Amino acid sequence: MNKLTPGFDAAQGKREDDDLDRWRFAAEIVEVILTTPADWSARIGIFGKWGDGKSTVLRFAERMLTEKGNIVFWFSPWAIRNWEDLWDDFGSLLLEALSAAKVPFDDSWKKGLKDSSKWLESKGIAELTQAAASLFGKDRIATTGFRILSRWLKYDGPQIRAIREKLGDKRVVVLIDDLDRCAPELLPRLLMSLREILDLPGFTFLLAFDDEIVARALASANPAWLEGSNFLEKILDFRYYLPAITEKQKERFVRRAMSRYCPFVQPESTSKIQDLLPDNPRKLKSLIRSLASLQPQVARHDVDELNWVDMWLAQMLRHESYPFFELLLQGDTLEEVAGYLYSFKLKLSKKKEAQEENKRLTDLLEQAGVEDSTLVQRVTRLVEASRARSSQHFRYICELANRPPALTWKEFRSICAKWEADPKSTVLADLIAKHAVERAVSLDAVDAELFQAMLGERNRLLESAAQSKPTLEHAGFADQASRLLTMIEQFLGDLGRLDAQRFKTLYGQAAYWIGFRKNPADLVLRNQEEGSQLKLLSGASEQLSTELLEIFFPSFDIDFGDGTLQLKETLRNKCMAVVAPKAAKEAISFVTREGGIQSLTERGRFEAVKYCLFKSDSPVWKTGLRDELIASIGKGKDDSRIYSNVSELFDLMMRGLRGDIDSTIGMSDVVMLLSNQELIKALWDTVTSRAIQYRMQMGYIEARQLLVQNGVSEDILPLTDELKLRAEEAARLRANQQDAKPSTS
Repeated sequence: MNKLTPGFDAAQGKREDDDLDRWRFAAEIVEVILTTPADWSARIGIFGKWGDGKSTVLRFAERMLTEKGNIVFWFSPWAIRNWEDLWDDFGSLLLEALSAAKVPFDDSWKKGLKDSSKWLESKGIAELTQAAASLFGKDRIATTGFRILSRWLKYDGPQIRAIREKLGDKRVVVLIDDLDRCAPELLPRLLMSLREILDLPGFTFLLAFDDEIVARALASANPAWLEGSNFLEKILDFRYYLPAITEKQKERFVRRAMSRYCPFVQPESTSKIQDLLPDNPRKLKSLIRSLASLQPQVARHDVDELNWVDMWLAQMLRHESYPFFELLLQGDTLEEVAGYLYSFKLKLSKKKEAQEENKRLTDLLEQAGVEDSTLVQRVTRLVEASRARSSQHFRYICELANRPPALTWKEFRSICAKWEADPKSTVLADLIAKHAVERAVSLDAVDAELFQAMLGERNRLLESAAQSKPTLEHAGFADQASRLLTMIEQFLGDLGRLDAQRFKTLYGQAAYWIGFRKNPADLVLRNQEEGSQLKLLSGASEQLSTELLEIFFPSFDIDFGDGTLQLKETLRNKCMAVVAPKAAKEAISFVTREGGIQSLTERGRFEAVKYCLFKSDSPVWKTGLRDELIASIGKGKDDSRIYSNVSELFDLMMRGLRGDIDSTIGMSDVVMLLSNQELIKALWDTVTSRAIQYRMQMGYIEARQLLVQNGVSEDILPLTDELKLRAEEAARLRANQQDAKPSTS
């Protein structure tokens, strides 16, 4: 007997678990079986798609038939690929069922079957006859092993008589599930065997399969059967189609499954997406299982953090096509194709632009390999529903199943509470490390999400303070924002998590609120924000300072005449005063490091270093660092690495005199540096301190001329002997060329 195996996807075996009215459907079939004369043979087909509940119907039928004293056993031909093994398995299952029912039988046929199989193997013959074709003769179906079994179960033979005498008006019912998964080459002969050889009194075969799949397999085996339906008509006595489930049945099914597997899901959320749920019971089970698997992640959130409509939509999209779901999560695709940005753009766009967005959806489906028209319609409908029903946090929910966050808001608030109880950087470090271990994620992942959470929560507190009316309430929000800034300062400074991007975000937040200083609590916050930023900049390394300096380069900002722009400029200047000298020292070090100046030739890279070296208002030229740079340049006479860098620097200056070096460094900046004759002399003396190969000599002579044209004195640009000779040679060549020109008189 085929035991009922427990599990998420197991077929239902109890009437009380029947939400789709499959029990009633099974009862109708059982009634046909029991009202058929006991000495007749019958073959009954149950047709349905994958997951429609065919196995459940067989389970219910098994229970009803067994309770009424019939012999029932399961036969699964789909797992067998060999014709002899198939009937060996069938015979064994039948013997097991007869034995359980205490029906006498003779098992001598088993030895004959084994002997015949050995004979076939010795001859190298796997099959003696071809598959059944248009001729329905027993000889065309049977092989040696099957002949032995069929003789044992001869229509009027002793074994059948023994079964009939024992059962009386009861029957032997064979349940055959998943016939559509059977090897295609076995299907015709198996079905013909049920019709011609096993057409035995008192035997009923109840077959469950997708008739379209089986029909295609039969038609492929023999085109004469057209679509295979002709063949099935000859085999089956009765055919039943599983009815589509109704909305009421689906609602009942989902409600029971949710209460069993997902009690943590808000029940009312189901009604909001009821119309989008799949009609296939197995797909419904799979969908609910996926929600059940999210329970550990759901537990990491507070009740009000998760939007359950978003949860349902995300899971349905993920289940219909995972490749498409992955494409949605790339970049801003989700928001633009299926999220709130689409709805926003649709309100502002014209019809043509809306059509272009729909074409983008079509392209994504093709890219994901979604070709089946039914699936395309299904996914499209879910996308359209997401556009209308999802919230602004839809992406977070979509990523929850695929890439759970390293830190949730609930966990963030827990860390904050524990830190506030003992607000030390060591405590914060321990909390971060412990959380990383508990969540099995990297420290970097926790750091990234913790920083974003701190900035996000602080911005929320600042907004709440700005919108609050009572002074006491305002002061309360401001105090919370102040404590959170202390936590951020410890995180970035004491724990060494400061980088340019994080500081830029913090600086941007401070600049946004810089004008809010009328209330005493606001003024305290602004002073704290300024002090915190200056402290972090003071602790930054020289290398990091070059990245930080770029944050403070001038950018376009609107002056509303309220003094805010001046406040921002003041803050910017204070930050520059702290970070620029350290960046300048780092810039000077480029002259001494391998390939340092060559890296500056790439546009858009190391803009802060270029600023320090080429802007006359940088600390390099406003402080004693100028002497340090000039001294480093002079060392190039004896140091090959420095000499190479000085040569690159000289070439870069010449390039600047012919045009812009970068978007931030123009020709005028280089021209201003030419007034520093000590710098130019150091550069020239170093680059000409070594012998220059003949092909390159004219380049230096032309560079000297360019410098002179831009106001540099010839006295600080002496020509070496080799350059003098090369200049004289070039002058003679020009004179000869001039003399060679024909007279125009």
